[in-house]
Amino acid sequence: MLPANAIFRMLLLVGFSTPVCTFAQQHDTIRYSLILTGNIKGEKKVIETSPGTFESWYQYNDRGRGDSLHTIYRQDSDGYPTYVHAIGKDYFKKPISEDFSLTDGVATWKNTAENESRPVSEKAFYTCLNGESGNIIKALKAGRNKIKLLPFGEATLEVVLQHKAGGQSLQLCRISGMYYTPEYIWADEKNVTFGYLGDWFSMIRKGYEPYVKELLAVQKKIERQHDSQLAKDIPEKVNGDILIRDVTLFDAEKATLQPHTDVLIGAGKIKAVSVGKPLAAKAAKTVDGRGQTLLPGFWDMHVHMGDGPEGIMHIAAGVTHARDMGNDTTLLTIRKEIDNGELIGPHLEVISGLIDGAGPMAAPTGILIHNEEEGKKFVRMFADKGYDQIKLYSSIKPEWVKPLIAEAKKYHMRVCGHIPAFMTAAQAIEAGYNEVTHMNMLLLNFFGDTIDTRTPQRFAIPAQRAASLDLNSEPVKQFIALMKSRNIASDPTLVAFEPMLTGRDGVIEEKNKDIITHFPLQIQRSMRAGGRGIPVPPGMDSTYIQSFAAFLKLTKLLYDNGIRIVAGTDGTAGFDYQRELELYVKAGIPAEKVLQLATFGTAEYTGKSKELGSIKVGKTADMVMVAGDPVENISNVRKTKMVIKNGVIYDPAKLYKAISVVPF
Repeated sequence: MLPANAIFRMLLLVGFSTPVCTFAQQHDTIRYSLILTGNIKGEKKVIETSPGTFESWYQYNDRGRGDSLHTIYRQDSDGYPTYVHAIGKDYFKKPISEDFSLTDGVATWKNTAENESRPVSEKAFYTCLNGESGNIIKALKAGRNKIKLLPFGEATLEVVLQHKAGGQSLQLCRISGMYYTPEYIWADEKNVTFGYLGDWFSMIRKGYEPYVKELLAVQKKIERQHDSQLAKDIPEKVNGDILIRDVTLFDAEKATLQPHTDVLIGAGKIKAVSVGKPLAAKAAKTVDGRGQTLLPGFWDMHVHMGDGPEGIMHIAAGVTHARDMGNDTTLLTIRKEIDNGELIGPHLEVISGLIDGAGPMAAPTGILIHNEEEGKKFVRMFADKGYDQIKLYSSIKPEWVKPLIAEAKKYHMRVCGHIPAFMTAAQAIEAGYNEVTHMNMLLLNFFGDTIDTRTPQRFAIPAQRAASLDLNSEPVKQFIALMKSRNIASDPTLVAFEPMLTGRDGVIEEKNKDIITHFPLQIQRSMRAGGRGIPVPPGMDSTYIQSFAAFLKLTKLLYDNGIRIVAGTDGTAGFDYQRELELYVKAGIPAEKVLQLATFGTAEYTGKSKELGSIKVGKTADMVMVAGDPVENISNVRKTKMVIKNGVIYDPAKLYKAISVVPF
């Protein structure tokens, strides 16, 4: 599973559309290619059927998932939408629709999040959740680079540069106010979208695909200037020692709290820790820790690191270390820039070389192979580049697994990943896996070796059958015994499956209920829409909910049997990590043990416990201070008040402000 966040943002901003052929008279047609990590995965087409009236189609295929939508919309002379009708399917193939109209000064709209009508006294741009909604760049220019939005908020525009490519005169537009960070859109001389480009997902005019690399490089330079400035402005580098007084310290090695503790930090290291007795020390900066808890920095063990807001979101949540589980070739550059202080983000302690079999259902990143020998060659390539482990994906042929693992072990690289299609988790473990990624992959072990894990079957079958699985059965006991005998770890990513199995249309997901008002406009609206789950067959609503409960129960069963749990998310940086910890507690693991496995336990697992994972003299000063007691209430991990990484102080309030989030 790989994040679709960049795809989702693009679709909200520049519109969904999909080929559902109801052709009107064609006045002007624009076609776009939709590209996922270098491969064309879909198409968008927009036809101006009459002046100011448009019809668009969009289709996208991501390993059997992908949005599809047909939209009809009208806009006024300034690009503001006056009518929208959109219908189609979302990323998980569930039906969606949206309608908007502006008539006689009254705006009316209905979508999966809202059903509203209100008078509009001045121009405001309706931003669709699904579908096209006018020309926002044209509207912004008509409004002198600032416009009001419906249902709330405002957007601003800055044209950051002009550039020629393929005979086209283009402008790079930066639009702020809708998401965590500004969105960048390439527009032509008529202010019509030419492309939306990103590391994971790009949309560009058909025929101009070869220019993606050039335009993205230009855009990246602008984005990097913005991110680098934040990396200069936000961190606080203290010239001297830092003294934290009278804080409650979480001893991650013993999983206990130590009240009234002083901690002295200097030169990036922990110099002294005193419990119950104030330190007689002078410091350049003193921090009052009363009423707060100091913990070692957290580790997110399942990220796909980008260079946008993710690094800031990780650090704001107290995640100072991360494991990248598969990425493109810019990963080594991102790690270097983070470590050099050019970008804000967690240290990428472990990086994975992702290998998948070539084909229509292949992973959207990493290396794609056609045979065993190619796989071995790329294992050696990743080893030469300094990668720590190999991650195998769903399109790897079962007969390739054992030889690829053997090749990785020659270079002392661990192997983890998805379970390949038509293979079971037990077979993968017996072939040499060190760790199984995602809880659904473990559950699939009990439903046979005929499952095609390249397809959405890997989600649907556990959703339909996990509820009835007897966790006390002999097959489950034997499988757990196998995991224990081989010292296999589990990366459950429960937070990725909670909305899949329990999310319903128009209902705010459980993980967002208490935090939704902290987010910017379009993020809030998408949260209110809910419905991020996979399609639920008639009569199986309660089964899907009970199946997610089985995910939790199996996680607790693994923990009880001494199987190491590593906390990872594969989702929204920071916020999903905090929810992952909440879900472990909900599963029945004591909060203090959850905090331990998320800190010292992970440092042990990665072989870094001598330097990291607990607040002890001589160790690296990586820590997070939260308001209240997270042992009493695990949700207090959301209340981050200070983060220290390598002795450098980060104020979460400043970090959140930089990404348009209201501090917690």
